[in-house]
Order: sequence, then C-alpha cells, then structure tokens
Amino acid sequence: MELKDVEISKEIRQCLYNIAPEDAKIILMIVVLSPEGDVGRFEFYSNNGVAESQFSISDLDMEKLLDLVGEHQQFMVSNNQPAWTRCEFTVNVDAGKFSMELAYKEDVFREGSLR
Repeated sequence: MELKDVEISKEIRQCLYNIAPEDAKIILMIVVLSPEGDVGRFEFYSNNGVAESQFSISDLDMEKLLDLVGEHQQFMVSNNQPAWTRCEFTVNVDAGKFSMELAYKEDVFREGSLR
C-alpha cells in the first residue's frame, strides 16, 4: 500500500500529463500555496522552458490541481510537517517519474514569475 502523499503525487502527475503539450518530455509545475492550502498561483513549463501558453488548461483542471496540492500540503501538516508554501513538481515523461521539491517561504505571492 502506497503512502497518501505518493498517491496524491501520482494524481498530480496524471493531471499534468493530461494538460501538457503532446511533445512534452519534461513537465514543470511551479506552485505557491497559502499556508491554509486554499489559494494558489501556478506556472507550467515543458521541454526546458516552453511556457504555459502551450498547455491545455481548463478551469476544472486548475481546480483539480489546487485541490490536489492543497490535499498534499494538508497531509504533510497532519504528519507534523510544516505547511509548505512553494512546490516545484517535475515530470520526466519518458521515464514516467516525478520529483517534488518543497519550500517553506513567507511572502510567496509576490508579483512576477515564480521561476
């Protein structure tokens, strides 16, 4: 049985597969999230810098991703971890693998690019 955070991460990976350009080899999602997990800001990239204009992102996709990252953050909190506020989620499409780099910063909702 997988841990809940791995299950959530696999769901995030599947969402990113679904919205990424067809030729994507690497998918990067950067998200900043409020400590409560209810407000987020997202940026998406593929193939070393292709911006999100190439992604097919609906409002429903964004809502699902916000729900998933909020669920992941709250899972971590429920396991006595601090609430992360920044995440870089990378998917290697060919390898079928993902990585998640979490950060714990204040004032994450500044203007400009998240990169």
